Amino acid sequence: MSQFNSIRHSTYQYSPPAGLRNVHIQNIMANVGVRKWKIRYKTRQLRATAQEIILDCGNKTKLLGHYNPAEDQRSLIILLHGWEGCSESSYVLSAAQTLSLQGHSIFRLNFRDHGNSHHLNPEIFHSARLSDVTGALETIVQQFPHEKIQLVGFSLGGNFALRLTINEPKHQYQLHKTIAICPVICPKDTMHSLSNGARIYEQYFVRRWKSSLFKKSACFPNYDYQNFLNETKTLQQMNDYLVPRYTPYSDTNTYLDAYTIAEDQLANLDTPTTIIASEDDPIVSASKLPTHLNSDKLDIILTRHGAHCAFLKNYQLESWVDDRLRELL
Repeated sequence: MSQFNSIRHSTYQYSPPAGLRNVHIQNIMANVGVRKWKIRYKTRQLRATAQEIILDCGNKTKLLGHYNPAEDQRSLIILLHGWEGCSESSYVLSAAQTLSLQGHSIFRLNFRDHGNSHHLNPEIFHSARLSDVTGALETIVQQFPHEKIQLVGFSLGGNFALRLTINEPKHQYQLHKTIAICPVICPKDTMHSLSNGARIYEQYFVRRWKSSLFKKSACFPNYDYQNFLNETKTLQQMNDYLVPRYTPYSDTNTYLDAYTIAEDQLANLDTPTTIIASEDDPIVSASKLPTHLNSDKLDIILTRHGAHCAFLKNYQLESWVDDRLRELL
């Protein structure tokens, strides 16, 4: 970790058993099969008692979320999923269950066009739509007031969490703590990793993104990209076609720059912020983490293993990140 010696670090031992150290095994087993079933079973009461909330986020934008209040109103934790995940993703539910048992209120927020929310807004989701989520946070803190508002984001949700924290002084919400797990810092680098790494990851996101766009066009038949989607096979092709047609950006590079997080943006954080990342992450490179900041608000936890938001700690497929969230929050 010497390359990050200008930023404070918390040191934790995370050493998964040998059979779980392979990065692809970590990623796959964290999100499908037995673990997914176990988490659905463990969180059945949490899900059954959650209040479904449609938030008015301003500018005619609506987002879908699920709220589980605690007995007191001391701490509310807002959980943000990754790209093409949702409030029902295994890692979100696992964290929600852990933190709910600690006595926190939980709000699991869906981004636009994630979860069952494609019908709520006519415009398509893109990752630079920060105003959707700043508006959501302002509504949440007004509608569900708590003494502490804390934010946890995974992957793209980690990117949103960091940008929400950076932009906090401009908006009507005050954060007590932010945690970003494997956050996308440099979208161009992440897109390069997906396009040039193990094909399983790009194929997964192509399939999920296409499915989401087909759901969108079913709700809003004016979208006419169906023939293109049936033919395309890569994320680059999808970005190059969709970005100039359905976002304010003229090309893919300009769009990816729009939600890139520069080091100097993290230099003056007002909120204590922790980034948890893994050196073997095949999607978000740890080399893009900030390295030269002098900030007493930013803390980085960098592990050798963990893959992308997986961090399985044993053969019961329990999450080491859940343990860290319990401590940090």
